[in-house]
Amino acid sequence: MTLKIMVLSLAAAAGAAFAVHAEAPAPGKNLSVDITAPTDRSRLPWGSQAPYAVTVNYDGKSTKFGEIPSNDVVLRASFLANADAPSKAGPLPEALVQISRSNCSGCHDFTANSAGPSFAAIGKRYAGQAAAVGMLAGHIRNGSHGSWGSGSMPPHPDMNPAQAAAIAQWIVTQAGDPAVQYAIGKSGAFRMSAPTKPGPRAGMLISAFYTGPLKPDDTRAAAAGRNTVVVFGTGL
Repeated sequence: MTLKIMVLSLAAAAGAAFAVHAEAPAPGKNLSVDITAPTDRSRLPWGSQAPYAVTVNYDGKSTKFGEIPSNDVVLRASFLANADAPSKAGPLPEALVQISRSNCSGCHDFTANSAGPSFAAIGKRYAGQAAAVGMLAGHIRNGSHGSWGSGSMPPHPDMNPAQAAAIAQWIVTQAGDPAVQYAIGKSGAFRMSAPTKPGPRAGMLISAFYTGPLKPDDTRAAAAGRNTVVVFGTGL
């Protein structure tokens, strides 16, 4: 009887161990997002262009070897009135995931006009207009002509209504925020800028995100790497 109980106990323990081992991977388990430049707690002059570099590893692939496209990386730079205070980066808006995975940035910059108007300029024009989100979402999916001069915007039929609406909502409500900047790519630059005169402890919270395809049950929350750094501003 004692032997039988021991055998059953060992079998139960083995089953429990297998159950733990066979669980679905934790969200973001295979995702590493690492900001390699600038370094954390570094100092840069206000008004300067600051280079950045990000390495992403996911599901056995890496930006380092070109296996993950550069545009599957988004950098966000947010102004901090007190960079000494504990700071935690919030999630990336879904709109930025869709923008980075489409060809939107081929014609639209975040703050500067290029082939098309900047997202900030579009947001400024339609701010406070109740029908703006629906109208812009329609333009994104179906294309438009004559809204900004004589140029045309091509349609994006591959985007579903929810994705187009997310982009339109972000443009109208957040694209013009002077305290937040975005950049697409594993490397590039952001500006050390402040919406008001910065105090002596002010700085920027730099956050990086992976926006490429995910495996089932994974999320965009990185499990490894330094995906957030703080940069102090100097010179004002």
